[in-house]
Amino acid sequence: MDRQQIGVKLTIDSLKLPFKIDSFEDRLILQKAIYLAQAADVHLGYYYHWYLYGPYCSSLTRDAYAIAAELSIDIDESQGWKLDEESSLRLKSLQNLISTSEHQKTSRWLELLASVHFLISRKQVRGKDTKEIFSTLKRFGKDFSEEEVQKALGELKTYGLLAA
Repeated sequence: MDRQQIGVKLTIDSLKLPFKIDSFEDRLILQKAIYLAQAADVHLGYYYHWYLYGPYCSSLTRDAYAIAAELSIDIDESQGWKLDEESSLRLKSLQNLISTSEHQKTSRWLELLASVHFLISRKQVRGKDTKEIFSTLKRFGKDFSEEEVQKALGELKTYGLLAA
């Protein structure tokens, strides 16, 4: 693992998520969790663009497969490394935002959070208007409700990922 990959592994561990990429939901959770970690100023160096399921980073996908390959043969080069104190604190504060009890609900929730944040931070919508965000997501083929968008906006603000 290179240093960036070690950072990814430590970030996923800090978020109390399993490092899995076996299913589509696993990969979506990993992509969106890393996106949100970066939104919380955990600097991992990945650049995201919009794709079918919201923000996506192809280099993160390549790194995730490389990490998974090493883990599958019981090699974990992240052992002995740790994140800086600020990053660790930021990730600890995100744990409750990111985890839900059901895997499919987690992937949908993280897709929504990351998508709303991406649209606002990349100025694809004006301000933080629920209706405009909802309409933009709908135009991109997303089936989130206005209420879900409103909840996501509130949670992103509560967790410090968007200014109030």
